[in-house]
Amino acid sequence: MIIKVRFTTGTYVARAKGQNVTASCAESAHRAAERVAEKLSYNPDLVELEEESNGVSTFSVPEPNPQGEAG
Repeated sequence: MIIKVRFTTGTYVARAKGQNVTASCAESAHRAAERVAEKLSYNPDLVELEEESNGVSTFSVPEPNPQGEAG
């Protein structure tokens, strides 16, 4: 899953690509991305920064394995 975060009007606003989910956080872009992951039942500890460009931070979260299969 891809999460894009922008800083606007004093807060970081995160949106999940292809999902109708947003979250905002004044603390950091990473925390805003973690909040989106939480809303979609993903493990927020797995959120990783992929890129920062033109005021947009792009984060990724690995898709869960089907039926709990390893790697």
